[in-house]
Amino acid sequence: MKTWILNILFFCSSTFISAQFTCNVDSNNFLIGEQAIIYLEYKGSSDFAWPTLMDTLTGELEIVNASKIDTIISGEDLLLSQKLHITSWDTGYFIVPPIVSGELQTTPFLLRFNTVKINPSESFKPINDQFETPFIFDEIQSIVLWSIFWLIIIATLIALSYLLYNKYKRKPTTDPTIPARPVMEVLWERFEALKSSKLWEKGEEKEFHVELSGILRKFLEFKHRVKALEETTGEITQQLNALGLDRKFKNEVIHILNFSDMVKFAKQRGVYAQHESALELLNQILSAHQEEIKQQETETV
Repeated sequence: MKTWILNILFFCSSTFISAQFTCNVDSNNFLIGEQAIIYLEYKGSSDFAWPTLMDTLTGELEIVNASKIDTIISGEDLLLSQKLHITSWDTGYFIVPPIVSGELQTTPFLLRFNTVKINPSESFKPINDQFETPFIFDEIQSIVLWSIFWLIIIATLIALSYLLYNKYKRKPTTDPTIPARPVMEVLWERFEALKSSKLWEKGEEKEFHVELSGILRKFLEFKHRVKALEETTGEITQQLNALGLDRKFKNEVIHILNFSDMVKFAKQRGVYAQHESALELLNQILSAHQEEIKQQETETV
């Protein structure tokens, strides 16, 4: 009986002693911000639960990275290991606390984090120029292809612009093969169209007198070389007086222009007889000079 009890106690003590959970580090001295590597290892039976770790071990010790847990099974023994990268942003001595899993826990130990030492006797070294990495082939190929593409686009636009410029520059407004029409022929054509339109009967007195005075002004420019299209009635009168023309002719011209001005600008509508009278007066002016103007058929409108 005594022997049996001793065997049980020996078995239990050997099982407890054989289960090991350790935490080691290669060095205890580090610079502030430098990473220390802690090695966690477990060796024992397979009923061990690996502890769950947070982002920090203490308020000063931060876990930067934790590797995967390596597992090795050898017979009835289980070997687990993990690397922890920890650091501190404060200086001083800090305790790595026990890491607990069930009844097992690691042994605590100290780590020291120091400030960077600067030797005042050493002169500062100049900062080297930034190293520029050379272009790789793919980058050069891409730049060349894009450059060729844009050159083709620019060349195409220049060619199209040149062709369009040559096509439309100084394009003649009239066909040289068609002979120019005599001025009086065109004026008579405008007169007949105005006469047949009877615009004054449609309430379009203003439009009627714009065309009526336009025909007369063009006639004055052609027959007497008077600048009439852009001049006022008063300015035209001064030019006619300077030419010493027949008084009856001048009075007829001035009468038509004044009446047209009243309709166009003073909005005086007049009666049908007045519009017809102005049209007939223009007819007499054109007819009176018909034979004389036929000798100038080389002129154009």
